[in-house]
Amino acid sequence: MGIGHVAVGLGLQRLDRRINAGWLIFAALLPDFLLGWFVLAGIESYAIPNDYTNLHYLLFTFPWSHGLLPDVAWALLAGLAAWGLTRRRTAVVVVTIAVLSHFLLDGIVHVKGLPLAGNTGPAFGLGLWRHLPLELSIEAAMAVLALWVYRFAARTGGSNRWVGMAVYIAALTTFLIAGQAGATAVPARGGLIASWLVVPPAMSAIAFWLDRRKQAGAKSGV
Repeated sequence: MGIGHVAVGLGLQRLDRRINAGWLIFAALLPDFLLGWFVLAGIESYAIPNDYTNLHYLLFTFPWSHGLLPDVAWALLAGLAAWGLTRRRTAVVVVTIAVLSHFLLDGIVHVKGLPLAGNTGPAFGLGLWRHLPLELSIEAAMAVLALWVYRFAARTGGSNRWVGMAVYIAALTTFLIAGQAGATAVPARGGLIASWLVVPPAMSAIAFWLDRRKQAGAKSGV
């Protein structure tokens, strides 16, 4: 999942309209951000299938960033941080859900599977990446649904500043889906690590700025 994680973070703002969507998007992408650091440190790894040109996906060994039990721990830590910053239970709940959603969504698409408790135990992976057109269509539908939910998460009526977020998510959806569908060249290690380290915070920061504009417009009624 790529845009699917963003969609979940964006849509979860409906549950807590006071939290900025950028934080929720970053929470939903947190395991990928951690993956970059763990691959860089040599704790986790990935493999490129021989038929990558036709498959368009990688195989991962990532028990610490994407395993179920570690993800529960990351979710609890993120929820604790949300409590420290907001003192609101709803913020804790939505941030925790956002982090945990990553395991579910990636488990649906990954072929090798996400470990439940270490690499030697069972793994969850339905392999939807084997049916890439269907998988990408589902992600696009998730983005549309998230934008619809986000539109009605505006604090007051009369603001049209949510349109900026709509344009951003539409562009991001197009870029990410086209990127995976057209991925034929074997990705360089440095480029992959950089994408995991840079892309989640960058995408979240843009959403954070756009959401602040929407909220400011809602308060002023423009």
